[in-house]
Amino acid sequence: MELWNFRGKQGNITEALQIRLPEHAVISVVGAGGKTSLIFAWARELADAGKSVVITTTTHMYRPERMEEGNIRIVVSDDPERPDKVTAPPAEILEGLREKADVVLIEADGSRRMPLKWPADREPVIPDYTDITVCVAGLSALGGKTADVVYNAAGLPERFQRDTVDMNLMHAVISSRDGGQKGVRGDFRVFMNQVDDDIDRLAAAYRLQQIFAVMGIQSAWGSLKPDEPKIAIILEAAGDSKRFGSNKLLHIMDDGRPMIASILDAVRPLEAYKKILVTQYDEVAAMAADMEVVMNDRPDLGISRSMQLGLKAGGDADAFMFCVCDQPGLTASTIERLIGEYKKGTAGIVSLAWQGKMCNPKIFSSRYKEELMCLSGDTGGRQILASHKDAILLVEAESEDEVKDIDRL
Repeated sequence: MELWNFRGKQGNITEALQIRLPEHAVISVVGAGGKTSLIFAWARELADAGKSVVITTTTHMYRPERMEEGNIRIVVSDDPERPDKVTAPPAEILEGLREKADVVLIEADGSRRMPLKWPADREPVIPDYTDITVCVAGLSALGGKTADVVYNAAGLPERFQRDTVDMNLMHAVISSRDGGQKGVRGDFRVFMNQVDDDIDRLAAAYRLQQIFAVMGIQSAWGSLKPDEPKIAIILEAAGDSKRFGSNKLLHIMDDGRPMIASILDAVRPLEAYKKILVTQYDEVAAMAADMEVVMNDRPDLGISRSMQLGLKAGGDADAFMFCVCDQPGLTASTIERLIGEYKKGTAGIVSLAWQGKMCNPKIFSSRYKEELMCLSGDTGGRQILASHKDAILLVEAESEDEVKDIDRL
């Protein structure tokens, strides 16, 4: 995610929009071209900063995959006509949300996923108690046919009518009291989305910002596409294999490979920020010359010791995938599915499962790194999983063989 304003590159949405959040802030988001993306990205930023956040709507929004995650709650009602959407909660519940969170983020407009919008008669629906109104506009509309990229293009005033969207139409739609500023409550901000890596859109955003500044409107621009998270894959291969009777990682399986080779071969073709093997065995380390190897000199301290050595080696990774090395049935495609689900950004912890029961591997967001570093003994991440049940997403394995660990001959 890239964020800019006239001061240059910014680290978060609040700073980019130059907002000083009041106590129990209510923010209504209107317009088109990324309202939902802005709301959810903002909610995660605020939650990571320790604030409690509620997401809701006064109109309709697509049904989120999760209704709660850590400090973020989504308060909506089911839409009886559209099972893929949700709608506003009852008015008395909506009004009471302010006292239940540090920040309430409201999707107060609809646009059918078009990049620019001219409001219809009854739009947007901005509560009177809103502190800040943010209008989102997608710069992908520039150069497009007005009828194709502007929601409610037929409702545009005659003076705005034209075949294609140019900067003049863009700033007129956003800044108009009947357009982007219609029904505004509290402070007004503009976020120009979908700049991406397009140099023409970047130049347009900078020029539009100058126009808005002359009009007294503060704005920011960028791309709400999330950056690819840096995921470190940590292979835990330091156990004593006491129940197996010998070093099971070197046991030759039916396919002629030592057991450890199955996970090494599954991980090798995958893209990852780092691939780390934690082991106490020189023979195992020698088989992973293409990976970062960390020797565990105190395996007697339990699984937590291997996890923490892996976390240290993972450095500034955004997430950490922990794989045990005695699941020879685990496939590269399943590991890829886990990583793919994590990259969607809907959960802080993603775990493989079989018939609804958690199994290995598991991916933990870096937000849990400090807690993982405080573990001791053979508990692994169980304490953290128990404390953050609402943050866990389960991904079903393709077969039971994938989740079987080999403990005995």
